[in-house]
Amino acid sequence: MAVLTDIDGTLSPIVPTPDMSEVSEELRDLLRRLSERYLLVAGISGRKTEDAFDLIGLEEVVYFGNHGFEILREGEVEVIPEALPYLEKIQELERLAKGELAPEGALIEEKGITASIHYRNAPREVGERSVEFVKREGERLGLRITVGRGVVEARPPIKADKGTAVRTLVEEYHPERAMFIGDDTTDLDAFRELEKLREEGALREVLRVGVASDEGPPEIETEADIVVDGVDGVGEVLRALLGED
Repeated sequence: MAVLTDIDGTLSPIVPTPDMSEVSEELRDLLRRLSERYLLVAGISGRKTEDAFDLIGLEEVVYFGNHGFEILREGEVEVIPEALPYLEKIQELERLAKGELAPEGALIEEKGITASIHYRNAPREVGERSVEFVKREGERLGLRITVGRGVVEARPPIKADKGTAVRTLVEEYHPERAMFIGDDTTDLDAFRELEKLREEGALREVLRVGVASDEGPPEIETEADIVVDGVDGVGEVLRALLGED
């Protein structure tokens, strides 16, 4: 079995700024013990891969970062080659956002091959302007734009997301069963890819665990097989996998 999970909003509570996120020692210990018992434990995050590793801090866990654009292998981060030609356009969008949105209170997170503009701590009108600005400039630059919980993100317009990350791991590790735990819009790609893999016969069983929140998309709950309440609910799932609940 493969245990695949998002990080922010799933293993760590949503906080005002990304640098404030923490994964508790309890959850870290659960993940460590799961990695000893199960075929694969992987963190699939919108963060940079190095940041995802720093948050969990376990070498036993496999890390996919930047929404499937990066993977950590043997201490080295690999970016999928098709994405590299878009790096300059991502950087241009970041420069524009710093000039237009940062003075209004938006936080521009530089993540290499993707960019995230956070507006959680800004007034509502700044959030609306951030989404409008990034969508407009992203379209001009030929980038793919997604909107999540207090954040709008820009990525290269190629097929790479949490769903492709899930498929890569399933094809590489060959589990019979796989689960994914997530709370936000980008996690729906992982949910849907698991179902495709089951329909194709690559997986015998799948489990999609939705993490309920006031800010998350309704599809997280409607497309999930089970729904849990926040990070504490995720802990209950991980303990159940270890036979402790």
